[in-house]
Amino acid sequence: MYKVILVDDEPFALEGLKLTVEWDELGFEIAGMCENGEEAFAVIEACQPELVVTDIRMPVIDGLELIDRVQKAGCDPVFIIVSGYNDFEYARSAIRYGVKHYLLKPALDKEWEDVMQSVIGELQHREQQRVRQDLVSDHFVPTLLAQMLRGEISAADGNVGEILDSLAFENQGWRYIHLEWLSGSKQELDAHYFQTRKAYAIDLFRSQDGLVMESFPELEEWAQYVYEDLYRQGIECCFSMGPRVASLRQIADSYAGALETSVHHFFHVSGGPLDYHKINQKQISYDLDAYAIVDDIQHAIEALQVKRVEEQVKIMFEMFTENKTAREVVHLLVIRIVLKSASVIREMGIDSEAMPRVRDFLRKEHRSLKEVESSLQVYVKQYMSQLKLHKEKFSGHPLRVIERYIQEHYREPLTIKDIGERFFMNPVYLGQAFIKRNGVGILEYIHDLRIDEAKRRLCESDETIRLIAEQVGYVHYHHFLKEFEKRVSDKPAAYRQLSKA
Repeated sequence: MYKVILVDDEPFALEGLKLTVEWDELGFEIAGMCENGEEAFAVIEACQPELVVTDIRMPVIDGLELIDRVQKAGCDPVFIIVSGYNDFEYARSAIRYGVKHYLLKPALDKEWEDVMQSVIGELQHREQQRVRQDLVSDHFVPTLLAQMLRGEISAADGNVGEILDSLAFENQGWRYIHLEWLSGSKQELDAHYFQTRKAYAIDLFRSQDGLVMESFPELEEWAQYVYEDLYRQGIECCFSMGPRVASLRQIADSYAGALETSVHHFFHVSGGPLDYHKINQKQISYDLDAYAIVDDIQHAIEALQVKRVEEQVKIMFEMFTENKTAREVVHLLVIRIVLKSASVIREMGIDSEAMPRVRDFLRKEHRSLKEVESSLQVYVKQYMSQLKLHKEKFSGHPLRVIERYIQEHYREPLTIKDIGERFFMNPVYLGQAFIKRNGVGILEYIHDLRIDEAKRRLCESDETIRLIAEQVGYVHYHHFLKEFEKRVSDKPAAYRQLSKA
């Protein structure tokens, strides 16, 4: 049923308008009968009728002013002007408002019939146009907008701009809202969120979607409501609202602003709505200002200064927050700490199964700066706990223990790998640490011990040189001769003869 409003300042004339036309049979319901233009304007705004039948001369607001106000308010009913003979020329001036239907009082039934048939035809045509436009909007326009935002087409291509211009919505402009689903698969926003709001759902990439929405003053409050409602349902997402643009031709500018805004979600614990107009002045920093503190944290970790590590990590993340340090830079500095710890693990030969899993840490998708800080604090605590256990196990200079072991077992076949496995130390780290402590490598140290023992036996016994070589640990006689001459600069027999002389 169409709604019709009847307006006339004469009560009898108003009742006549009600009775003259079989409104029900023609598909109309009378939504209001008003005796002046001001009352009529309020009723029209409230019930949004498809047809208004009005007199031209009325107190307070006349018929022409009523038409002007209604159209400026964004309503677009069909108007029928009913006027007296003396007002007819005055009424015809309503043509500038697009009014096409006039009746002279008292109108004949045939005149009413012709006008109503014309009005019904016009309303049916409007309805068909609206259906066609909705069909285009619901299916074609979202695809068109998605292609624009993906850079596949532009508003300058073909008649793309004309199509978008035809979708102007009460001159309120448009905004792009970027949605990133954090709960896994994409979701579809229920229609009840939009009600009378005009919006186009845009399918973009992977877990990202977009909304192109009419701009309205309460948009931020609306986005907050939707976010909280989804969160109550266990659906997490980030809302990033781009700047307002006047036309859909410019929607790519709003899209770019929304993506800039989305970067700032990294600095917020919650993903709920961020508005470009409030956040765009806060620039993201790519400076490595916190690089020095990373080295301080690493030294504190190696020294097992638990309290200092906690404080330094906290300071570093406060710097990240204050400077709005880019996610990429944060990850670069944090990963440096983690990889350095992994290097120490390997060098010290600590059982990697007992340590925090470096690969798991690096693969974890940290959605906010707070999550990165929390993960790093947990990681370094676990790391220092294992490092402390390892150092306690080998307290009292573990290299001194190894040195004594070699002194007691140098006659046996020994390799750096065997020694490292016995003392749970990485062979490379063990070799480097031994040289640093003793000024000589482990193998050279073993040869020195063996040759010193051989020299003693050559001087104090009459055992054969080959037997002495075997007893000090050499399987191959020629290897013994090579190492002996290298250290004594003489052959074993000559050394024996010289020592006894």
